[in-house]
Amino acid sequence: MNETHSEPRWARTVTEVLAPGYTVAASVLTIGLLTSDPQQAWWQVPMLVALAAGLPYLFVHGLARLGVWESRHVRPRLQRLVALIGLLIIEGVALWMMVIVGAPPLTLQLLAACIAGVMALALVTPVVRASIHAGVFSVTAGIAAAFSWPVAVTLVSLGLLVGTARIGVKDHTPIEVVTGLVVGFVAGMAATWLLVP
Repeated sequence: MNETHSEPRWARTVTEVLAPGYTVAASVLTIGLLTSDPQQAWWQVPMLVALAAGLPYLFVHGLARLGVWESRHVRPRLQRLVALIGLLIIEGVALWMMVIVGAPPLTLQLLAACIAGVMALALVTPVVRASIHAGVFSVTAGIAAAFSWPVAVTLVSLGLLVGTARIGVKDHTPIEVVTGLVVGFVAGMAATWLLVP
């Protein structure tokens, strides 16, 4: 099939390389490395990544392989809403476990801000099937805005890139990408300003 009549190869590559599972893992790893007590980081950071990124990845990809979701991108709105609720439960358990093991307050606050971003994306799903690919970058950008605007701008730019790719592969419309970017950023920034002293 001629590539002009199908999805652009660059867009599919960006969609796969910057998939939410990888982006969440990178974000959680960064949070852990920057906020953990250096003496406890050797076990707390791997635990944080396993709970807050690994379990969600297994949840989405595992159920996709079992045929519960139509794909790992969970396109149908109802499936996406169920998946987001499941992810909120998993992330809530991850936060609770990190509280139990005595993770530093900043680690817990930033993880809670990430959860607030997922919750915001879940809340708009019945109205607009917001892009999670773009939303994950914008939630992280909103969190970063409390500490470094250059980092926040870089993350938003990556969110725009991946959002454009999602439009290119025809998995999302422009309004769904913009919704993911705006809702994610506002939720991440607001949650961080409320939670981080």
